[in-house]
Parts: sequence; C-alpha cells; structure tokens
Amino acid sequence: MTAPIIHLANAQVIDPTQSDLPRDLYIHDGHLIAKPDVQTHVQTHDCTGYTILPGAIDMHTHLVPPAMNALRTLQNVVIPDAVSPTLIGSPTWLSQQYLKLGYTTAIDAAITPGDAPAARLQLRELAPLDTGFLLLLSHHADVLALLEAQQFEAARDRAVHLYQLSGAMGIKLVNPGSVHATDGPALDVTDIDTAVDGMSVTPRQVLHFFLDLADTLKLSHPIHIHLPQLGTPGSCDATLQWLAAMDGCRAHIAHLQYDCYRYDEDWYLRSSVEDVLTALQRNKQITADVGLVGFGPAYALTSDLALHDRLLDLFGDDAGPALRFQWDGRSAFGLQPLDRDPQNLGYAMQWATGLELILLADNLDQLSLSIDYPNGGAVSLYPQLIHCLTNKSYRDAMLKQCHPAATQCTTLKQITRELSLDELLQLTRISPAHALGLKHKGDLKVGSRADMAMYQTPQCKIQTLSDKPTRMMIAGQFL
Repeated sequence: MTAPIIHLANAQVIDPTQSDLPRDLYIHDGHLIAKPDVQTHVQTHDCTGYTILPGAIDMHTHLVPPAMNALRTLQNVVIPDAVSPTLIGSPTWLSQQYLKLGYTTAIDAAITPGDAPAARLQLRELAPLDTGFLLLLSHHADVLALLEAQQFEAARDRAVHLYQLSGAMGIKLVNPGSVHATDGPALDVTDIDTAVDGMSVTPRQVLHFFLDLADTLKLSHPIHIHLPQLGTPGSCDATLQWLAAMDGCRAHIAHLQYDCYRYDEDWYLRSSVEDVLTALQRNKQITADVGLVGFGPAYALTSDLALHDRLLDLFGDDAGPALRFQWDGRSAFGLQPLDRDPQNLGYAMQWATGLELILLADNLDQLSLSIDYPNGGAVSLYPQLIHCLTNKSYRDAMLKQCHPAATQCTTLKQITRELSLDELLQLTRISPAHALGLKHKGDLKVGSRADMAMYQTPQCKIQTLSDKPTRMMIAGQFL
C-alpha cells in the first residue's frame, strides 16, 4: 500500500534559503514534495498558529566515543558525584536533550577505526535523532608508520581501507603531526614545517596527505581539523600558518574559538578574532564551527594529549578525577573535569571570544554554531548562548559577571550587533548542512528531508529560538 502524503496546512514556514515561502508543506517517504496534482491518500494537519523551521544540526559533538562511555561508567558505577547529571547521561537521555531544543541531526566528531563498529551500534540508541560520525585517523599507528617510511601510496591504501570499513561520513584530524607518547608528556606541534621529536614527516606533509586523501575519496565533508596550540597564546599565529597552508583546499576547522589567541602582557590571553576572520574569509572554501563555551560543569574530552597535559598542569584533580587512556597505539584520549567559572580568566575569555567570533563575522556562511559538547558545557546551554548573540543587554549583563580580561582583551563590550532569526538559522541549519555536504538537510525546499521543528509560541520567542518546539518531525515522522 502506498504511504499517504502528509499535508501540513496553513503554517508559517521560515526558511532563509527560499524567497517565496509556502504556507503548506507536503511530505512523502520522508521528504518534502511539490503539491500533488491529485489530492488522494493525503493526511491533512491544520497547522494554523504554528511556525515551522528546519531541524537544527550540531556538526561537532561527542556522542558515543569510548571517552563518553568512560564518563557514563564514572557516573553510574565508580564515582557517582564526579559527573554532573545535567552534563552526562545515557545516549537516550542525550538524544532527548537535542530534540527538545529543535535539533534533528548530531554528528560525533571523533571515532577511531577500532571503535567504529561499536559506535555504529551505540548511535542507534540516539534514534530518532539522526546521527553520523567522523573517523579519527591522524594518529593511527599503521598510517603514521607508513608515512614515516615514505610509503605514501601504501599509507593512502591503508587509510582508504580503514575509512571504507568504518561507515564514517568524513575524516577527523587532531593536532596532526604531534606525538602521543606512551609515557611522559605528549609533543605538540609548534611549526607546520618542523617535525616534532620522534617523527621525520612534518605536520604540513601529514596535513596534505589527508587533504589529498579526501579528494581521492571524494568526501562530501572535507577534512575536519583540530588545530595545534589549542587555547594558548600562540594559537592565532598557528591558525594563520595552517590556513595559509590550506590555501585553495577544502577543509573544516573545528571549534575555531580556541584558535584565536595571542599573548597579552597584563592578562596572558588576548583575542585576535579579527585576524583569524580575515584569513578565513580569504579562503571561502574553508568552513569552521565556532566552539562556544558556557559556564558551569564541563568535561574536556580530547585525543589531543598535548592539550590534555596542559589541562592537567593547570587544574589537576581540582574539579574531579582526570583520566588518560592509551592502547595499541591506535586510540588515545584524556578526560579532564572542568568547572567553568565566569571569574576564571581562561573560561571568561573563551566565552567572550566565541561570541565575538560570530558577532564580528561579516557573513556567517563559513561558520556553524557548536559547543563541542561536553567540552564547552551541556547541550542545554545552547538557548542561553543564543540569547547572548541576539540580545546585547543580556550579553553585557553576563559580561559584567566575568573576569575583567573578557572586557579588556576582547571587543565584546563594544559590539552592538544582535543576530536575527535568519542569521541564527544560518548558523544552526544552513551552514552546518553545507559544511557536512548534507544537500537535503538544513532547509525546507522540495526534495529536502522532512526534518523540522514546529513552534506554537509567541513570535518574539521564535525570533531568538528561546522556547522549546511544540512538535518535532524527523524524516516525515511526527515524534
């Protein structure tokens, strides 16, 4: 029997990608279709009073890697008080956190080849939330050994094999060219053309190997890169060097906020957002997710072990147990609990710089909203952070509660811009769909997947995405 056509009648449809917006939507087999010529097998739902938006997309989050499973074990078995229940929960709980904010798609940003089969199974637990993952390949022992031996064709064949087996939708690099020591500190990249101790290939060679690999595989989502020197006073200069090295190449930069700092004599960190935005906008084929942070509990979950070493030096076990895992040379990650206090210089600077990065961008086509959950805090912080982007008075009130460096070393206080709903939809729907190569998501055009959030709330709340959707639809199915 043919599935019926779903007709959503008399709705207010908001989709910045269309100039002539329909008031009626027709859905068949999970996708939007044109109005049928014959109105048979049609189920009509009167949507008078409803506003319909495309479903939101979180393109950089962490859903089911081993590190998240370790946190869930800590929470449920080992040290119940070590992990905030507002931050970490089961996959089903996490799915609900996203759905009640209007998100219909979330992408796990780092799964290793060995963990891919388990990840595919666990991601099913987040249904009906649509999910996928990126394959972390930058420190795979086999690939690196072949690169070190200058066996580039063999390294490419091995990487292609790993990718095709994984079921991933893209490739992730974390601090490419750095070294994960089995004992002692990890070695960070300080210059793109200088090999770190213990390696003969330079970070530039590693980077371009994977950029070429993405072309070989014809990936819809380009190489997704976590840059070196994350969050340090040298991060801006490193970012400019790496962006120059990727000139003319397709690439995506993860959580860009952490890559925008220079040294300040008085406050240690100073935002250099404008320099990074200028370089990014010269390279229109490069995209980035922002990596906003909120205040409250968070967990630094990272396979950048040089970053993990820095966090250990800074915080130790002050906020809870810090853990580090390595095995088989193929998987490594660190866990560091964080208590993001607005009076902490570093946390205040990260909060302010992330907002500044968005608010100073001339256009938002290259940027996507992310918090790098759980690194930037809980998924439930999205509405508060969006409120900061849409309301200067609220933003300034929060800034007053922050360490003075957030005022002195960023331009946030001087910015008057308040984002519109269309700009929010660009950040949360259109840009991430484009960056991920998801051609049938992020809008409500004919042919797109019927992922949508439906609101029956005052228009002022819709303009700032500050209320929960009344109903959700994913792939043409009401939830």
